[in-house]
Amino acid sequence: MKEYGTVVKLNGEFAQVRIGRNSACASCGKCGMTEKQKFVDFYTKNTLDAKVGDQVELEIHDTNTSKLAFIGYILPLIPALVLMFVALAFLNELWATLLFFVGLVGGFFLVGAIDKAKKRRWMSSPTMTKIINQNKNTNQTEEKQ
Repeated sequence: MKEYGTVVKLNGEFAQVRIGRNSACASCGKCGMTEKQKFVDFYTKNTLDAKVGDQVELEIHDTNTSKLAFIGYILPLIPALVLMFVALAFLNELWATLLFFVGLVGGFFLVGAIDKAKKRRWMSSPTMTKIINQNKNTNQTEEKQ
């Protein structure tokens, strides 16, 4: 998916690009923008040597949504169901219910550990594909210096 944004900050070889909300945001959800947010910032490698104020085109790569859904929704249920069925085989329903919730909490801690190990980077970062408009003020400032 292509998006257009403005470079708001440079940090070494990375650029912070701000993308505003548009009409397609309601149905997409790739960027993680909520309904109340007016913009989202992406951090991408500044491969085009863009300057602050430049408008750039970003390619936002598709995430593997089935993998994310499995990790977020199914993975926490696995230890819960295993503990519940073990308790049903050897104990009573009260223990099964209790161990189901213990397993569910353990499953969410497992998801949290995976999230921490991946450093909250579940999708690849966007790629800067081209500079649409260069900020004229930035270029004039550089010429004066």
